[in-house]
Formats: sequence, structure tokens, C-alpha cells
Amino acid sequence: MRDPVLNEALKRLAAEAATRFTSLVATGEEIPFDVAEDEGEHTFYRYQPRTADFVTEHEGELHSLPSFGPACGAVTAAKIAAPYLEARGLPVPADDDQRAAEMLVAFVCSLWEGCGEFTLEQPRLDNALRRLEAEVSDPAEADFLIAPLVGLQMPVRRLQLPSGTRIVRADSVEAPPEALRSEGMQRNAWQPQFLALADQEVGSENSSSAMRQLRELVSVIRLFKEGGVALGPYAFAPTGEGQWRPLATGAPATRPGGYKLTESEASDLAGFAAALEARPDPSGALRWALRRFELGCERPTALEGLSDHLLALRAVLDGDGPVSASPAMRAASLISEPADRDAARERVEEAFDLERQLMRGRRLADMGAALGLSVWIEDGLRSILRDAAMGELGTDVSAAADESLIAAGLAAGEGSSEQMGETSEWDAVTTEAQMLTTEETVPVQQELAEEERKAGDLTMTDHREPKTEANPAPFGIEPEDDLAEELEEAEGSEDQTWLSEVSRIERETLEFPARVTRRDPDEKVDIDMPRVRHLFPVPDETEWDVSELEYDRTKASVDR
Repeated sequence: MRDPVLNEALKRLAAEAATRFTSLVATGEEIPFDVAEDEGEHTFYRYQPRTADFVTEHEGELHSLPSFGPACGAVTAAKIAAPYLEARGLPVPADDDQRAAEMLVAFVCSLWEGCGEFTLEQPRLDNALRRLEAEVSDPAEADFLIAPLVGLQMPVRRLQLPSGTRIVRADSVEAPPEALRSEGMQRNAWQPQFLALADQEVGSENSSSAMRQLRELVSVIRLFKEGGVALGPYAFAPTGEGQWRPLATGAPATRPGGYKLTESEASDLAGFAAALEARPDPSGALRWALRRFELGCERPTALEGLSDHLLALRAVLDGDGPVSASPAMRAASLISEPADRDAARERVEEAFDLERQLMRGRRLADMGAALGLSVWIEDGLRSILRDAAMGELGTDVSAAADESLIAAGLAAGEGSSEQMGETSEWDAVTTEAQMLTTEETVPVQQELAEEERKAGDLTMTDHREPKTEANPAPFGIEPEDDLAEELEEAEGSEDQTWLSEVSRIERETLEFPARVTRRDPDEKVDIDMPRVRHLFPVPDETEWDVSELEYDRTKASVDR
């Protein structure tokens, strides 16, 4: 034991327990036994002492020993009771003192397991202490973690990968029996089991770093090619003396079908993993899309992972770009060749439509076609994410897709003079100045001028207005004649308002931008201009003739 206090306390407890139990047997206490058969040509029977049952029945004697209390204190300080009981499959009490007491009883039982007497031999005690240390060792102190790979088969026995990870056949290394079982591994019992190993970082406080390397190894394998592969439910840390500490990986069951590598593919996988290791870790939308891709690969089928994979496509292909293409068009530009992009775009759009049908709970008419389309989307997404992780698409995948579309369009001749026409077609466009001087526009200008002249010659005989000469101007408004004079002066001035569409004198068209004249806020403007007066007709004059009311004072007095 590395802890000298705990080591000394356990040795004293073992010595006192040997003396007490030996005296009990000498006074008539019997050790129970079973009759066991020895296999062979002839059947022989032998006695098998149940020493652990004897110790458990006399647990009170063990608690009464003077060294039992200090030993409980040392166990509590070392915090080894819970892992020791767990390793032996025994219940773990919640109370610290009770947990330490149960651990010491189990240790004494293992010390004389199968013995017919309680003699304390030094080799037996040393072996018991070593087993105890191996069972309670921290997994972070192990040199590596080992985990079975579900579904993986390849012809090579060992494949070295970067960051201290490797894939080995189970028969070439020492491994726990639990990691060698074929149940749930998607292989037959006679097929080899492959294990993933990750070196433990020196000075790490827990096994999270090695566990992360194992998960990243599976991610690289899934990104390399299609297939069902995953970690087993448990990884194992060697703790010495043939002992292994199981650690849950949290990996779900993978989809059926397995993951098979040829010898050349295994070599390519090692190179691919080394290239990814040299690249910086993904960030932003690419990192999120990779995680969503992982979730889709963990689904039982590609059809159930369709939504995860389409979400990953949206994550890296949505947004603005040089041409602002749709995600389906961008995906097609990165998945297929230019000649097949229309068909690829249609398939991506069909996948989005299939997702909407699944979301609405509709029954699919052709399940095989839907599954094939989901597999095609998964493979296309894998190729996009693989190129993006390798840095071949730059930092913006959507911009890279738009650039691919532009390059394909230029290669096909889009935007060339052959498609847009000769330059003579552009020369046929008439400018504004040419339109003003063209002979064909002269009659139009003359007609507009004639209509303007008629509108300006309208008089009060056509549209009568109330007479203002006989009544004083209300609210301080100046007489109409004065306003007319001011308007005539304003029309004759150089500055014109933007309401003046056509000049009366020169018959010119409206200049743009129109010149605006700043006016005095107190200046009065008559909106009833002669040129627009016909647009506001005035009702006929009406003369009111009301006679004076007659009032008979005499009759009124008689009534009173």
C-alpha cells in the first residue's frame, strides 16, 4: 500500500483478527464447509471451508478488537471503502463509518478465503494488500484506457494513430474479459475483437482526457467513410494485479451493418487522422455541424438521422454570399460535378420535403427510396464536412459554395457576349438628350404645349369664384388681385418651385432635380393658380333673401 498509515492499520487488524478467530476455533467454534467434487476419471469429494461465512457470523468479535477503530479511521481518510465495495459487487452504505466497517469485514473475509484455519502468513497478507491497492486505485493513475470498438473489422492487427491512440486486435494485448465478449459487438464469436487504446496524460487529475481521445477517434472513423461504428458501453483502466477499473463511455448503440476497412483504407485512415490532427480544432458553425453529424450517425438508421444531417447542412450553408444561393443549390455545388448539379439540387430539395413529411407524421409510400435518399444525404454531408475540416473550403463554407457556382457559370459561358448579344444592341438605346432632339418627339412636345396653353387661358367665365371686392378680406388675407400680381412676379422669376412641371414661356420640360425657391414663412400663397383653377370648380353664387320677422307687441300683451 502507498499509504503507510493505512498499510500499518490493516496489518495490525489482520494480526489481532488471526489471534481472536484462532481462539474461537480452539474453544469449539466450527468453520462451516461445503462438499465439493473434483473432476477427473474418478470422483473425489473434498471439504471446502466457508471462512467468509464464519467471519461474518462473528463480525461483533471483529468490531471489538482494539485495532478496529483506528483501521476504520484510516480507511475513511483514504476514501477507499466505496471503490473497494463496488469492485466486489457489495452494497455501499451511505454512512462513512458504516461504509468503512463493511470494507474491513470484506477485507478480512478475503484474507482467509478458503482456509481451514486462521494462521497469518506474510505472503498471504502481502497479496491481499496488493489486491486491495489494485481494486481501489484511481483510474487517472493508469497508463492508458482501453475500450472495445463495436462493428469494426479490418485485416491489420495494429493501426497506430496520432495523439497516442491506436487500434489493436484483442488477442495481441492484455485485456479484461468483459472487453472480449461478442455480445452486442456486431460480430460473431469467432471473429476478432478490436480495441481502441488511448494513452493517459501525465499529471491528469481524471480520465477525461483519455476518454475524449477515444471519442474523437470514433468521430474520425465516421468522418472517413460510411458504416456503423461506436465505442463499447465501458472503457477499462488497468490498476495492477490483473485488475481493471470499468468506466462508462456513455456511447449509445450504433446502427447495424458494421464498419469494414481494407488494408489500403486502414492506411488512408491513419493519414487522414494525422492530417486532421495537424489542423486547428473546428469552431463556429462547422463545429456545431460536426456534432450534429455525429448525432445523426448514432441514430438506428440514416432515415432517423435525416433531420440531424439537414440541420448540419443548414448550419454551414445558410447565410449571405456572393450570389445568395439556396442551401440546396450550395450543397449540390459541393457534392456533385457541374454536369450533375441540377439533379443533385433536386435530390436535396426532395430530402427537405421528406423531412417535412416526417415532421407531419405522414406515412411514406416508398420506404426504400426514402432510406436511400437519407443515405445519399449523409454521404454528401460527410464529404462537405471532411473537406471543410481539412481546410479545403476556407473559413466560410457557404461562400466557397457560391464561388464554385460562379466558377461553373463562367466555365459554361454565362454572362458572355454570345449570350448577352452584340454591342450594337446596347448602342440602340436612346439617351434622354437624344429623345429631346429626335424629330419623332417634336409633335408630342407641340401637343403638350398646346394643352398647356389652353389650360392657362381658362377664365372665370368657365369657373366662377366668390366675389371678394365687396367684402373685406377675413383673417387679414390680402385681396386676390395682389396675390395674383405676386404670383405673376414669382412665375417670371428665375427660380421655380417643383410644382412647375412645364414653363409657360419656353415650354421646357421639368428639370431634375427641380430648383426650389425658399419663401418667407409670412408670405401668402394662392393655390388657386390660373393654370390649375379648372381643377377646383366653385359652386354657383347663391343670394340669401330673408325677410324680417314680424312681431305684434299688442297681441303679446293681451295674451299675458
